[in-house]
Amino acid sequence: MPDSEDFWNHPYYKMVRRVTSFMGQWPYQSTGVHIATAIVTFSIIGMMLTIQISALWINRDDFEVVLDCTAPFIIDVALLTKYVNNCCHYKTMVYLLEQIKCNWNILPKNNGLHMLHDYSAFGRKFARIYMTAIWLSVVSYVTEPLQERLTVYLLYPNVTLAKRFSMPMEFGPVDVDTWYYYLWCATSFGILTRLTVIGSCDLLMFTFAEHANGLLKGLGYVIEHLPPHDDFAGNDESFEYMRRCAMIHSRAIEFAEHVRDIYLWSFFGIIGLNMILMSITGVQIVNNMDDSKKLVKFAVNMITQMMHLFVECFIAQRVMDASFDLKETITNAKWYDASIKTQKLIPLMLLRAQNPVVLTAGKVIVMGMDTYAVVLKTAASYFTVFLAMQ
Repeated sequence: MPDSEDFWNHPYYKMVRRVTSFMGQWPYQSTGVHIATAIVTFSIIGMMLTIQISALWINRDDFEVVLDCTAPFIIDVALLTKYVNNCCHYKTMVYLLEQIKCNWNILPKNNGLHMLHDYSAFGRKFARIYMTAIWLSVVSYVTEPLQERLTVYLLYPNVTLAKRFSMPMEFGPVDVDTWYYYLWCATSFGILTRLTVIGSCDLLMFTFAEHANGLLKGLGYVIEHLPPHDDFAGNDESFEYMRRCAMIHSRAIEFAEHVRDIYLWSFFGIIGLNMILMSITGVQIVNNMDDSKKLVKFAVNMITQMMHLFVECFIAQRVMDASFDLKETITNAKWYDASIKTQKLIPLMLLRAQNPVVLTAGKVIVMGMDTYAVVLKTAASYFTVFLAMQ
């Protein structure tokens, strides 16, 4: 790894640092930068909310338009949930980032450190795929009206379509026909800003979670390769080795618990919001089965929403699995070749590993793939209710 001052320019962390810095979410940024970025970000979001609320009020008797307006409002609430959660835990995040820099030096280079590299590399690839998927979904969503206009222009050049946007918007006295493409660019940038803020918050979560995974897995590898005790050696190397493992174990558990505490209530809010959002999007898909352009747009929305929830549950599942696996790893260590002092230390580590770290939503819901399946089933139930309300 590079020196401390260049540490965050390493490929494992470069994308996370750049995206979060651009959106004002990088914990090392000064308070002034955070405030300035927040003002710009929420000014853009406030502009979007104003024109959406105007459209909702004017079309309040049209159920389909109400649904189209409700989904972006839910996304804004999810954005606010993640943003406020990060702001409330900036000090803890700075502490964890400092721990990440230190933790690269506590595992032996030839005995466990490769696991930390593997999981950090996975986190980097995962972050790239995730952000690319978000940005592609934005492109698909905002260009849907232009796709329709281009298709009609090529096939039916004499037909004139009304100028519309990807979601209901009302611009008041502004002449939409004259300023359509300028307004489209501005609103598209607003939608991009919304989802990029959400993505930047998630990138930090990926970084922390995958580092915790790598630390736990690396520790497991170190324990599995416990050196045998040599009765003729002057020093009890196996005991010193296991004592260092116990220190790393305590450090890894503390790190994972901090990650759990940071996202405790954020997960809880996102689960509830995702259930409602997927239900509404399902209704929109059913209502637009005869319109192929809108059908594709809402189908992409549904895939993106499912992907977002899947990603959070998947990352939490990996942390839980790494924590559970450590107990089995300690049990499988060659403790019978170790010294008596080392054998007495192993049960203490095993006792600590009996309570694995799991990421939870509101202290009541364990985040994992089982929760993902339950949320999808619940969203399907809400979908039938919303469908019956039409």
